[in-house]
Amino acid sequence: MLENKIIFCATDKDLAKDVWPHPKPAGHFIPEEYKKMPRFTDNSKLQSTVKTCIPFLDAMTCGYIIPFDQDYLVQYLENDFNVVPANRKEDEHQFHQPHQTPASWKQRKDVYGISGKFMNKWLIKTPPGYSCYFMHPVNRGLDRWEIIAGVVDTDSYISEINFPYIMKKSSDTEFLIKKGTPLVQIFPFKRQNWKMWSGFYKEYEHNVTNNKTWSEFFDRYKKMFWHKKNFK
Repeated sequence: MLENKIIFCATDKDLAKDVWPHPKPAGHFIPEEYKKMPRFTDNSKLQSTVKTCIPFLDAMTCGYIIPFDQDYLVQYLENDFNVVPANRKEDEHQFHQPHQTPASWKQRKDVYGISGKFMNKWLIKTPPGYSCYFMHPVNRGLDRWEIIAGVVDTDSYISEINFPYIMKKSSDTEFLIKKGTPLVQIFPFKRQNWKMWSGFYKEYEHNVTNNKTWSEFFDRYKKMFWHKKNFK
């Protein structure tokens, strides 16, 4: 059986060996807050938390994570913000011009009108017919920035893929993004053509699914319907 393999090739051999944290399966970046969360509130089996939700965990651990390669200091200004990488190199971070983003984004009161871009240090290659969906790390809390999602055909485009983002406003003067913090989550997928249909018909499997689901109290989806996903 053909092995699906995603390749992350560093753009600098020495820094990849001694300095940069390497990309890893997303399951390596589960937040401590989630790990420590109880399955039930006040030990009541009728008050479950998100810790019992397999779809939540699947989304969090799906695909791969590229972490920040160094510390970044974000400085808040009156109507703008500045980003200073730890190595002080100007080409480590860029800004998009305001006209490059949709007008509605500039009307949001919680973000700055200008968007930034974190520069990626890893070339990404997938097998023929496979692309990658790049997104903000999923279900990992409320970060002060938000990666703008994108899809790239990484089987043919072998070059740096940088990660634009919008920055959320704050009353703070500055904050630090620590090296190793999840930067972007990557989900490789096979390109296929699809068709859709919508309407009404009697879906018998719906009743079967509901009857199975409500016959047990705990871990119903996990035990009856879930399929394990593997990213190594």
